[in-house]
Amino acid sequence: MHADALPNWPREPSMTINGHPLSVGQSLAVRVAVSSFFMELNDPETAASWNGDETGQGIRQGYLDRLGEVLKYMHESERART
Repeated sequence: MHADALPNWPREPSMTINGHPLSVGQSLAVRVAVSSFFMELNDPETAASWNGDETGQGIRQGYLDRLGEVLKYMHESERART
């Protein structure tokens, strides 16, 4: 059964890359990749490896900030349904 056929199942966000709309499966893959990278950057061991110097800390924080924004956009449609 397709996820869009389930009434209470969260829908994948609509995504377009360089004018090309992504399929549900492609959107799912992007969402999982973004979520996974965000979680990895929040892992204490990973964080320690980025925090060796000020530049690493800034890069890691920048990624976390941007990924957080993207995740917020991805979940907007889900929040609108509830």
